[in-house]
Amino acid sequence: MLSKQVDITSRSARPLPISYIIRIAQQCSCEVYIQETNMRINAKDYNQMKRDWNPQGNRLVFYLNGADEVAAGNKLKKALEH
Repeated sequence: MLSKQVDITSRSARPLPISYIIRIAQQCSCEVYIQETNMRINAKDYNQMKRDWNPQGNRLVFYLNGADEVAAGNKLKKALEH
């Protein structure tokens, strides 16, 4: 399992849509989770993201598990930091 911290400071003026994160996560074959305060949220599950994800601060922590976890982490970082 790989963890990847993504700094979203440059996006702070623009909201980060749930559908954008879900679409990127669904393009990866590995499992993709976002760490919230006391839970991990499946970034590929719209219902769980809508219900449980409440972003705080300027950083997101992703946990990736699977064959393409390194590529997926780089893809998320590139897409969300710009």
